[in-house]
Amino acid sequence: MASLVPLPPFAPASESWDSYLARFDCYLQANELTAVSKDRKRGLFLSLCGPEVFETARALVAPEAVQATPWDTIQEKLRNHYAPKPSKIAARHAFYHRNQAEGESINNYTTALRQAAMHCEFRDLDDALMDRIVCGVRDIHLQRRLLAKPDLTLQKAIEEAVASEAAERSAQEIRKSSSPRLAREPVPVHHEEASSDEASSSEDDDVHQTKRERRKFQQKSKGQPECAGCGGNHSRAKCRFRDAICRKCSRRGHIAKVCRSAPSDTPPSSTRKSKSSLQSAKESCFALTNCRCPSGTTIGQTDSPTRRKLNVTVLIEGAPCDMEIDTGSALSIVSWSTIKRLVPRVSKRQLDSHRVHLRDYQGNDIPVVGVGRFRIAFKDFSGLLRLVVVEGQRPSLLGLDWFDALGLEVTGINCISNAETEGLVKDFAEVFDGTLGQYTGTPISFSLDPQVAPIKLKPRRVPFALKAKVDEQLDKLIAQGVLEPVDHAKWETPIVTPVKPDGSVRICADYKCTINKALQQHAYPVPVVQHLLHSLGEGKVFAKLDLAQAYQQLPVDDATAEAQTIVTHRGAFRCRRLQFGVSVAPGIFQSLMERLLQGLPGVVPYFDDVLVSADSHQQLFERLRAVLTRFQEAGLKVKREKCQIAVPQVEFLGYLIDASGLHPTTSKIRAIQQAPTPKNKTELQAFLGLLNFYNMFLPHKATVAEPLHRLLSTKTPWAWGHRETAAFNAVKALLSSDSVLVQYSESRPLVLACDASPFGIGAVLSHRFPDGREAPLAYFSRTLSPTERNYSQLDKEALALVAGVKRFHEYLYGRTFDLITDHKPLLGLLAGDRPTPPVLSPRMLRWTVFLAAYHYRLIHRPGKSMGHADALSRCPLPAFVEDPAPASSLLLIEDLPAAPVSAATVASASAQDRTISRVLNWVWRGWPQGPFASEFQPFATRQHELSAHRGCLLWGDRVVIPQGLRQRVLEALHVGHPGIVKMKALARCYVWWPNMDDAITAWVSACQACQESRPAPPAAKGHTWETPKTPWSRVHIDLAGPFHGRTFMVVVDAYSKWLEVALMPSTTTEAVIRVLRGLFATHGCPDVLVSDNGPQFTSGTFERYLLGLGIRHALTAPFHPSSNGQAERMVRSTKEALARLDRGDWHEQVAEYLFVQHITPHAATGRSPAELLMGRRLRSPLDRLHPDFAVAEPPGCANAPRSFVPGNQVFARNYVGDIPWVPATVVGVTGPRSYQVALEDGRLW
Repeated sequence: MASLVPLPPFAPASESWDSYLARFDCYLQANELTAVSKDRKRGLFLSLCGPEVFETARALVAPEAVQATPWDTIQEKLRNHYAPKPSKIAARHAFYHRNQAEGESINNYTTALRQAAMHCEFRDLDDALMDRIVCGVRDIHLQRRLLAKPDLTLQKAIEEAVASEAAERSAQEIRKSSSPRLAREPVPVHHEEASSDEASSSEDDDVHQTKRERRKFQQKSKGQPECAGCGGNHSRAKCRFRDAICRKCSRRGHIAKVCRSAPSDTPPSSTRKSKSSLQSAKESCFALTNCRCPSGTTIGQTDSPTRRKLNVTVLIEGAPCDMEIDTGSALSIVSWSTIKRLVPRVSKRQLDSHRVHLRDYQGNDIPVVGVGRFRIAFKDFSGLLRLVVVEGQRPSLLGLDWFDALGLEVTGINCISNAETEGLVKDFAEVFDGTLGQYTGTPISFSLDPQVAPIKLKPRRVPFALKAKVDEQLDKLIAQGVLEPVDHAKWETPIVTPVKPDGSVRICADYKCTINKALQQHAYPVPVVQHLLHSLGEGKVFAKLDLAQAYQQLPVDDATAEAQTIVTHRGAFRCRRLQFGVSVAPGIFQSLMERLLQGLPGVVPYFDDVLVSADSHQQLFERLRAVLTRFQEAGLKVKREKCQIAVPQVEFLGYLIDASGLHPTTSKIRAIQQAPTPKNKTELQAFLGLLNFYNMFLPHKATVAEPLHRLLSTKTPWAWGHRETAAFNAVKALLSSDSVLVQYSESRPLVLACDASPFGIGAVLSHRFPDGREAPLAYFSRTLSPTERNYSQLDKEALALVAGVKRFHEYLYGRTFDLITDHKPLLGLLAGDRPTPPVLSPRMLRWTVFLAAYHYRLIHRPGKSMGHADALSRCPLPAFVEDPAPASSLLLIEDLPAAPVSAATVASASAQDRTISRVLNWVWRGWPQGPFASEFQPFATRQHELSAHRGCLLWGDRVVIPQGLRQRVLEALHVGHPGIVKMKALARCYVWWPNMDDAITAWVSACQACQESRPAPPAAKGHTWETPKTPWSRVHIDLAGPFHGRTFMVVVDAYSKWLEVALMPSTTTEAVIRVLRGLFATHGCPDVLVSDNGPQFTSGTFERYLLGLGIRHALTAPFHPSSNGQAERMVRSTKEALARLDRGDWHEQVAEYLFVQHITPHAATGRSPAELLMGRRLRSPLDRLHPDFAVAEPPGCANAPRSFVPGNQVFARNYVGDIPWVPATVVGVTGPRSYQVALEDGRLW
């Protein structure tokens, strides 16, 4: 038959692989191709699958050809590639956490569950689907009905759910058809002042209960005249409004509802809403309602005397304005001061007049400035709306006239009753039944150290008054299955009996004397309280669950039960449950609770307490049901008497939590404020420890309590005076019930403000709200260590930033935040969006690398606007904290003997140097205002790059040498007579002082040995080889000598300029190979070896040696030494260097020369040969000059042309004598680069 439409290719983004294979099988059936051979199926599949799948198949079967690979093999490889089998555990986890989404029908939910169960490998799929449908449906009433059915099956559950869904949909349609007004628009809830002929009564019991006052017009009886003054069914003469003044047209004789004048200033809404909004002479507040936005935002409040106001933020002409939603106001109102702040260009003349007379809920008149049309933006709405502007300082009200435009509607009053809580307890009666729970998971097992022998202790005596209570508790624990009587055990621990507040006793064991010695510490960390509270998120209603006998709900295995055996006055008892007092019990229980409640938002477990927060009561009960469901499945139970459900605030871990954030508890505040005056340092430490519990609430605590902290110093004698008394009373007054810290939110921007003073640093972590205000999350401050107090002000400010970021790492890492400082120079050094400056102190460089791990914006604010952080730094907590980004100690080389110049020597000389000592003082305490004297000018221009470390002045990572040590440093730099260029390059790696380059030039010029042996400038540019890509890739070799009776072999790496010089006993091929073997053993074999045509290098033995190592031998052109320019230049440099050295041990002389060559930056590369070959700098005696031996790349070298003037002392080239250079004096300039000089004997050259 004719072929059908070709099969579309596989699209991984929109289709699974199994689905595509199923479509391919259907395609074969439709084309009657199911019976064809597998080879033809393979051909059809590869022709239809698309180019992407075809290329993937080719790659998976390579090196075999895809068209020759069996069809089954191609199917298996492609299935493993596109649809690898997922983990059964992960698939079941996803299945059990799949709940019905909002707006998802039962049929779609069932289909999604079947897809999720494809890889779960359930033994009974119908039972699993039925369980998930019952537990995952959103309708709580449907869930209760399904749970109540004893013989429920999957088919019955689906039928019941579909029927319930259809019934709910039909009921909604009926309500809409019977209430067309409610279907079109929200019922107006503004309460108008009506006449006696009007009455209002209406009830709506759909979901929430609410009262609304509606206008109910009396039907006019036939035959009775209609009053023109009020519209009533009586004569005009009997109307009590004959002398009333209309509030619409201001005329006498009628009221506004029958006024026939043209309407003015009417908002664009329905006629009924306009009448009900503008006819009222007095506006009163309606009972509380719920305002919902179609996008899902719900603004709700319970009808209680302590209800809060409802606020939303709208944009008025692009500026945010926080407005209170007032369903009792027909108009939206702002004050003149508010609109002037939001729209500065507006004037009163631009506003229209308004005839409506406004009064507040107390009946006071509200003066109206006028009415204007402003552009309003809220969620998806943006357009012009009418806004009434009034005089005075009044709140901004969002009235009913904006509801339609902004998508708000009035839906009723949320009412939470005890019935819902009782329903929750009834639904989870097993969890609240008051009995001891038993965890259904794996029993707890201890890991005991086998090297610790079991310990058996005698029972302790019980007081007669407690004996009955102890016996009662023992009997209770035996009945609960916690204790089991035994004759004896390997481990026996005596009990302790602390008395509870209610007079009963708790049976605990003193395990620190027994098994705690053999237990290995549990690795699970106990969470930090502050992090735990901030992970809770924002909420308005809370619940706290308390697990009864928490640890004892966890069963243990037999070995652990025997290890926990307790011994009492009634004998020994084996403990079948986890006991209090076991050192690893807290970590075990906390890890279990966190695993059990993982993935539930707004749920925070801390040992036996579980805190649940939510934005609404409905959300809270949904989260409670999720928690209790997991408790029920795990076999855990709670103590109902200690649980708090649906409360506006809850006390948790010593903090009071409500919708506004975290507060200190009243009991802790009372304990602090009523604390007696300390009599000694121990009592003062106890008081400050209690105060430090709420340290994150006290922004100025360090400032106020500074005299108290100073009194704790071991060097300060105890003397309590007026200053300490004032500080003690002031610090107690700091903490009040008004103290509040906002909850951490992942959606709000973070701001970290840091500041430093001469003796402390401080930081404040805040959230920035849409209106621009910043609310604190936590505070931090500490004192500076003695070393840190010697930092420059620049380093102290940077330390404050680094310490603050490290302190709040858990909040900041992975998020973008604003880092605020009042020290403007830091913007050029630590700004995250700017390149790192080339000159930085080692400490600042470490901090730059540390901050690079965070994504922040460094912003400058004047110090006067950072009072909170500044106060924290002025007198911080006296706690020493190590460097946030510490450096490794690299000063061990200072202890080596015979150091030419050490860091201690530099520090001592700097303190005595008149110039550097003053500069050091400025670096520590801050630079004065200019102008500066000429001797300080070089330092002033570098003031932001100077730092002090261990008494040494540093410019970047280079040590500033005082005047008294500069000659010794020049001597150290000139070892080996490296010349001007190399000596400068070497000095720039380690040291600096003003006019250092001139000093080096003068030093080399005055060196007799350097001037007498300096070479002539090159006649022509030498041969340039191709630059190799890697070290030791191409080496050049040559023989030098005989020189002073010695022959040398020179080996040069073309990439790094690394030089090797070997003393040769002979120049035979065997001697050359012997030297090369040693070099190749150290550096490896090169790719190319370049030499001249000497017999040593052209012999067959040498060629076979290189061939055996795989080295290509390149020979230079005969009689052209410049072809091997690298080796020839090094031969010349080596000869010149050796000529300058004194006669002596040649091995020592050559080693000293090679050492200097290896560490000196090369003019061609700008880096030392050691750095390029080995990837590191060799350590030399010059490294002692720097306290930290910081490594930095030397700057590039630039060859500046030299010039002379008559009278300069120079050395002139001597072409006729034995000495190549002779001293002379410049007497004239004969050209751009030529001069006439006079020799010492009077001759002119």
